[in-house]
Amino acid sequence: MNSLRNRLSFGLIVSLMVLLLAQWWLSSSAIENLLEKQLLDQLQQDSEALLAGVEFDTADALALSTTGLVPAYQQPYSGTYFALQHQAEIRYSRSLWDADFTLPTPGGPQALITRQSGPDGQYLLVHARNYEKDNQQFTIAIARDITPLRNNLKQYQLANAGFSALFLLALVLIQRLIVIKTLKPLNAVQAALARLQQGEIKQLEFQGPDEIKPLVDELNRLLTAIDQRLKRSREGMGNLAHALKTRLARLSQLSDESDRRQFIQEVHTLTAEVARLIDRETARVRVVGDLRPGQRIDLLEILNALVGSCKALYRDKALNFVVQVPHGATLLGDREDLFELFGNLIDNASKWANTTVHISLQGNTVQISDDGPGCPSSLLTEITQRGFRADENTPGSGLGLAIAHDIAGTYGAELEFANNAPGLTVRVTFKPGALV
Repeated sequence: MNSLRNRLSFGLIVSLMVLLLAQWWLSSSAIENLLEKQLLDQLQQDSEALLAGVEFDTADALALSTTGLVPAYQQPYSGTYFALQHQAEIRYSRSLWDADFTLPTPGGPQALITRQSGPDGQYLLVHARNYEKDNQQFTIAIARDITPLRNNLKQYQLANAGFSALFLLALVLIQRLIVIKTLKPLNAVQAALARLQQGEIKQLEFQGPDEIKPLVDELNRLLTAIDQRLKRSREGMGNLAHALKTRLARLSQLSDESDRRQFIQEVHTLTAEVARLIDRETARVRVVGDLRPGQRIDLLEILNALVGSCKALYRDKALNFVVQVPHGATLLGDREDLFELFGNLIDNASKWANTTVHISLQGNTVQISDDGPGCPSSLLTEITQRGFRADENTPGSGLGLAIAHDIAGTYGAELEFANNAPGLTVRVTFKPGALV
């Protein structure tokens, strides 16, 4: 039952069966009630016609005339009968012949409707009512065989059931064709996934139902995020390899250094830089943790993890980190992207700060400030360019802020830099709804 087609077909069959059974029962009941009402009206008319033929003489003896009734009351076992009870006397129609008939006894002026077995295997609908004429009380019961009516109703029910079954089968087949046609675009998605696996395309193209399009859009967004993540990973590994290679080359050059004191000092400096680079990459991988793209990420948790890493990386500076972000603030995005974005910004602030790094949330804007020397106003527009370094004497690759700028762009966020006198302030303003 994992097939969507089978689920839809099963649901449709069950729903239609319930509806058709309800329609079958309601229509049968409505027709039966309508025919019975018409028959009761005829019995009422025959009862009143028989009432017109009732006479009493001076001795209160009953005299009955049946000239106002149809001939069927005179034909034996015709299926149309009457019985009249006056005091202890009961008179029956000739059509009853010698058959037994139980005369119902109404409890009041209203007619009593009953059913009972009749002669020759018949099933009778009986209309009985009390009357008063010439100060005499008597009861008239009119009965009609409803066996033909019941047989006709059964035939209708069988025909209705047959047509309903055919109607159900036709609807299921039509629905099956509609589902197959509707889900046909998924075959194109399957083929596109195969082409994607072979590297022929980079994004899925989809023309189909609006209900499926968000899934394809999310897959494309995930593919873009993975591609960007791989690109940043390659760049990060390349930068780390280049930095290590440069320092190894310097160590190789030091092998010819004659001044041993200078040699020892250079080696200590280079090993400290290598250790710092390795610690930075290790910390970045550790704080990223479990990757769950497209989730609501706890902003305070990310910032606290990054602050803890920067405290360890820059412990010689004994920086004071002030984080003013309310508990429960969440950000919709990729966990690694957000660690990369805020990690580069907080790392840059920590690198240049003298004593304090201030992090706050104002509406949809995350603000990171330091109390360092800041950046010349003429260079603020170039600060996010790949490879740009404001101070060549300070260790770094010049890629951190460029990566942060690229990640912010993928989320439609705006990245702004401003001098804070002292220090530099970075503002990341997200689209409405991204921060809750």
